[in-house]
Amino acid sequence: MTEIPLLLQNAAYYAAGSFHTGHLLLQAGRIAAIYDELPDTLAADAGLQRYDVSGKLVLPGCIDTHVHVREPGSPEKEDFLTGTAAALAAGVTTICQMPNVNPMPHDMESLAVTREAAEDKALCNVAVYAAAGADNTNEFAQLAEAGVCGLKTFLQPGKPGEPQYITVAQDDGDAELCALLSAAKTAGLRCFFHCEDYALIGELEQAAHAAGQEAYSFHYKTRPNEAELNAVNRVLAAAAKTGAKVGIVHVSTVAAAEAIAAAKKAGVDVTCEVCFHHLFFDDSWLDKFGPYAKCNPPLRSKADAEGLWRFISDGTVDYIGSDHAPHLLSQKQAGEQQIWLAPSGVAHMEIMLPLLLAAVKAGKLTMERLAELIAEKGYKTMGLYPQKGCITPGADADLTVIDPNAAWRFDHRQMQTKARECCQMFDGMELCGRVESTIVKGRLVYADGIVDYQSAGWGDVLACHKNQREDI
Repeated sequence: MTEIPLLLQNAAYYAAGSFHTGHLLLQAGRIAAIYDELPDTLAADAGLQRYDVSGKLVLPGCIDTHVHVREPGSPEKEDFLTGTAAALAAGVTTICQMPNVNPMPHDMESLAVTREAAEDKALCNVAVYAAAGADNTNEFAQLAEAGVCGLKTFLQPGKPGEPQYITVAQDDGDAELCALLSAAKTAGLRCFFHCEDYALIGELEQAAHAAGQEAYSFHYKTRPNEAELNAVNRVLAAAAKTGAKVGIVHVSTVAAAEAIAAAKKAGVDVTCEVCFHHLFFDDSWLDKFGPYAKCNPPLRSKADAEGLWRFISDGTVDYIGSDHAPHLLSQKQAGEQQIWLAPSGVAHMEIMLPLLLAAVKAGKLTMERLAELIAEKGYKTMGLYPQKGCITPGADADLTVIDPNAAWRFDHRQMQTKARECCQMFDGMELCGRVESTIVKGRLVYADGIVDYQSAGWGDVLACHKNQREDI
């Protein structure tokens, strides 16, 4: 279907590190032109859709670098239709799908299963991480050629007898980890790591059970700051040794952020992702809400949550993600008495941008830095910039329109995710700033709280790290 050109009039838009004013013409899925003054021909053109965004801010369509849509494997928790609908409500035009699905996308055949699941349902764009473990390093070159956004690895031993497609064991000298990174380097891919010391966690869990220390605090007390720092240091040492590109996902402690900052200064090619819940919520939420606030790594102390903002300000943090992780309500309820029985993860992507906008209002970061953290830097890391993440003629017409002054109260019943019932703990939060609309490939697919579900399949399944248009 041919899209009717869309004209965003009176836009305050982010480009090249600052905000500008003008009129954006979107046509054939791209930003066709940007006008400082509206030409008479356009002012009189009856064949345009017109959208007056006076008083709003227009950002490059946001990217969520850390999303767990549960399809394939467990679509009853979240499928690509509801997962991308939640993304649109969050102002997100591209999600990066983690490989914790069934089958894990660890080779070309399994990668195709995830991509095909997204093709007919996705309302926004989808990039896919490939699982990376000790047993599929020979697949990395083909996965890179196919355009995965990166590799994802857990630093934990695999289950006995099962292939290690997403795990790497700890051994003397980390030979297995270094071999994985060398293969990733040869393939030209960055390997992203979930950093926790599972040996330490296992010991602490056993001791806590034995001592009867089984309150909700069990979760964060058995996954202390040291568990993250130990694993981060392992990855940084292996990256320095091999020269490979690495990324540390959902950094949750000041100590880990300091280690990453030092490694960057020493020349290690490492990216740092912080997920928004580690900035806005502390372990008191876990004490109060138990399984519904349970995530890995866990919510940390108030000092860590406040301390991470320093690394937002100084540039150590490259981008912010959500770690959107939906589960069935019954699965979370299973942990109300014994928290270790509940799965980890919160499906809260839809409050990420509002909370960050509130932080801008509070002076914790500038709007320019926010745009960099939730759009520009993420697209650069995933090899999609400047085709995406950039408001300039020729770039894709993926845009997020926000009202920075809208005051509203959160209500989980308005969410798009299937896991909305697991998010009741956020009800009643007073927020300032919200997503007014989301535009994907020039089409208004979300506006005023309503998702255009008729646009299922409109989003593209992306090939990352490919040559971008030279005319942008």
